[in-house]
Amino acid sequence: MKINIRRTHPKAILPKYHTAGAAAFDIHLIEDITLAPRSIKATTTGLVIATPENYVLVLASRSSNPLKKGIDMANSIAIIDSDYKGNDDEIFLQLMNVTDEVVELKTGDRVAQGMFLPVQQAEFVEVEQMEAENRGGWGSPGA
Repeated sequence: MKINIRRTHPKAILPKYHTAGAAAFDIHLIEDITLAPRSIKATTTGLVIATPENYVLVLASRSSNPLKKGIDMANSIAIIDSDYKGNDDEIFLQLMNVTDEVVELKTGDRVAQGMFLPVQQAEFVEVEQMEAENRGGWGSPGA
């Protein structure tokens, strides 16, 4: 799959897969960031990524972030739709300091990872009753 990508900032690093079996590619910071304890900051990646039709680009925090860097993505995951690919549709990240200490991040740090997943839009059909048996309430089964 070939993906069009545009740098909107000279420090933007093009994503790449780091191993042959990697499912996701890394997203890097383009600026130094200081995060106060328990704070959230939005930062740009300096990238516009053209997600293909019938796909979504899902961005998630790197699994090592909380323990190694003291951060996570504030919105857990980011969904980048296939129609968010205009010339100025930069991808932003919301980073959250999950510690009680100041966190310093540097230009070039890998803080997120992305993967393209196929999407099929659903057609919703309203019904009077569902056909399946009830499984219980919140927290079931076996709760």
